[in-house]
Amino acid sequence: MAKTKRSYKQKSPEKVKEEINRLTEGMEKSITNHFHSPEQMKEYLDFMGKFHRYSPRNTALIDSQFPGAEAVGSYAFWKDKGFSVNKGEKSLKVLVPNRLGKQFQDEEGEWKPLKYATKTQKQQVKDGQLDKRDGRLVYTTGSVFDVSQTNATQKDLPQIFPNKWIDGEIENYSQLREGMKAIADKNNIQIVEPYEELGAAKGVSYTGLGEVALNPRNSERQDTKTLLHELTHAKLHTKENMNDYTKPEKEFQAEMTAYTVASYFNIDTSDYSLDYLHHWTKDHEFKDHESLLQEVQSTAKEFITTIEESMGQEKEGEKDMSFKEQKHEMEEEKQEREILPSEKLRKMYRSQMSKAEKDNGPFGKEEKADDEYSHQDFKDDYKKELMNFIEPRVGKELDKEENNDRQERLNQMRAFQETHSKEEVYQIKKESLQELKELPLTDRGKQRLSQIESKLDREFHGEKEKESTPSEMKNGNEDKKAFQQKENQKEKEEVER
Repeated sequence: MAKTKRSYKQKSPEKVKEEINRLTEGMEKSITNHFHSPEQMKEYLDFMGKFHRYSPRNTALIDSQFPGAEAVGSYAFWKDKGFSVNKGEKSLKVLVPNRLGKQFQDEEGEWKPLKYATKTQKQQVKDGQLDKRDGRLVYTTGSVFDVSQTNATQKDLPQIFPNKWIDGEIENYSQLREGMKAIADKNNIQIVEPYEELGAAKGVSYTGLGEVALNPRNSERQDTKTLLHELTHAKLHTKENMNDYTKPEKEFQAEMTAYTVASYFNIDTSDYSLDYLHHWTKDHEFKDHESLLQEVQSTAKEFITTIEESMGQEKEGEKDMSFKEQKHEMEEEKQEREILPSEKLRKMYRSQMSKAEKDNGPFGKEEKADDEYSHQDFKDDYKKELMNFIEPRVGKELDKEENNDRQERLNQMRAFQETHSKEEVYQIKKESLQELKELPLTDRGKQRLSQIESKLDREFHGEKEKESTPSEMKNGNEDKKAFQQKENQKEKEEVER
């Protein structure tokens, strides 16, 4: 289903400020009171308990390939759980330990696999005459995928699952995206493709470059929230002042701004933002909480205003586009009118003939043998003859294009008329004339066509009159005789009476 664009009515600066204050104050209270129930914790621990626990070396290896990975499993593991790995995802390599089989030391002091020992050597090993040892531990590589690389959705994960992804599409996404691009342009920020695998991270701000990037796995809803988050980082936490804020303070400001702006445009991210903010604010004291919040509110106001202005410009752009489209259509109509009459006539004539061929094709109304000259064939040939007379230039060009043999055409038409009734031939010719009237003929062509039709009607009706005259005379004599007999009968009846 196509998405419908929603019209936003831009609010006054006072209303925007009031809405921002309401949202930020409400979120702060929610963060303070945010906690997870024992049931939620149990669900999370049960979920995580399904995954293999990796060694510190493998954990570091996974994190280097996919930062933030929380729950990884092999392709077979995910398939067994009812999920599939997303197309195009690159597997994460881990080290899989494999211990080789036991070994023994033969008479010459060489270590060999125990399975290759002779019967005598095995007995000597058993008796302790030959030394044995466990096989060496060797490593091969295995492939695993993080949960975010599968089709598992937010509803499949525990509510408190770290780094869970926001699902869903949103209304007017393209308009909002253009608005956020306007924010980036206004603040000299570039939206780029990520330079590395982002893993479970939803986005990144390249502070030294003035660039932000998004994870290609993001949904529209996740994309919107995350881009607002990263734009806030890029605007407030630059390379000049990045050391003035602690990491928790930066994340508090970025997520609070993203939540406020998204909520203003009716995009609810509270389920994600609450966990995120709680994680970064618990056990942390902000040295100047009020100042941080003021920066959040001023940044949110700027972002909201820029997006709304962009939406307003887009509406004007739609109007301009509509005007341009109308102008383009007018230009096309003008060009159509400027086409040479003969070219336009040929084009419409071909279209008319093509339609007739389609209507009378293999599944059309008229079935015929390949060598049979049909009613439609006669009509087509008659129209070609007419075109040669009423519009000679076009008619000759059409004959030349189709490589028609006029004499053969005339012979076929003559044979058809001899084997069909005058009424049938007349009807076909009348239909042909009517179809040619629909073409953009020249004034001279119209005049000639009218003359031909008048002549056709006169000849046909004249022939009908000739055929009907003897019959009418005969009928007239019979009527006269019957009338006289009737009169005589009347006289007879009156006499007898």
